[in-house]
Amino acid sequence: SGTPRAVGALLGRAAARLAPRAGDRSAGRLEAEVLLAHALGVGRGDLLLRPEVPAPVAEAFEALVDARVATGRPVAYLTGERGFYDLDLLVDERVLVPRPETEHVVTVLLELEAAGRLPPGPVVDRGTGSGALALALAGQLRGRLVAGLDLSAGALEVAAANAARCGRPLRLLRADGLSACAGGRWAAVVANPPYVRAEEHETLPADVRDHEPRGALVPGEGSVEAVYARLAAEAARVLVPGGWLVTEMGLGQTELVTGACRAAGLEVERVEPDLAGIPRVVAARAVP
Repeated sequence: SGTPRAVGALLGRAAARLAPRAGDRSAGRLEAEVLLAHALGVGRGDLLLRPEVPAPVAEAFEALVDARVATGRPVAYLTGERGFYDLDLLVDERVLVPRPETEHVVTVLLELEAAGRLPPGPVVDRGTGSGALALALAGQLRGRLVAGLDLSAGALEVAAANAARCGRPLRLLRADGLSACAGGRWAAVVANPPYVRAEEHETLPADVRDHEPRGALVPGEGSVEAVYARLAAEAARVLVPGGWLVTEMGLGQTELVTGACRAAGLEVERVEPDLAGIPRVVAARAVP
């Protein structure tokens, strides 16, 4: 029918349907609000101002809920957008959905810069994906070149679209690891490398396991140990004296990552927990 539909009732029903996929009722409610705001073309906060929505919007919203329930496709892929730091990024199946814990990589590097500990020079995001880390830093580190490297041509297309959308300068290059970086020139390397072990992939939530790009989660060749050993060794080669490697890591990987940094001759200065208290970011310095 063409009768306007009550927002409260729409969200209540959708939250109950989405809860099993989302994890619990409150997460289901959040997903419902994100999807309804998307169907309306407004921000989530604007839902508070609307007692009703037109019938066509309600039908579009219910189609999104149906798709989430039936397929488990992540909400960010259904809407094509995800918030990260101060950005609203375009995302699709070519890139990982940016996560709040990855924002700690940004905050750690910005704290080092604010303390006067980030030497002059450009910053590179190794494995940039959607461009989340690189673009967040490009907005804050004014006057520095920020580059994003990725081996996936599809990911670089998404990152380029996000750079255009955000209006932030970003140098993008297709490259394997840090192979394209000139040695001894870079003030910082940031990274969120694939750190899920192959045997752990099957245990991930279905929406992650079945929809997000496996190659951005699980090392394509070799082990997680090899990923961090290579990252640290390459960073040590390209950083200026006093430059920084700031990398995300997985649960229980602190010794693995700090060990790789030390083996490469980097000085581990900081291990930063995420909001859940899990050690999440390692900052290591190229010894001057």
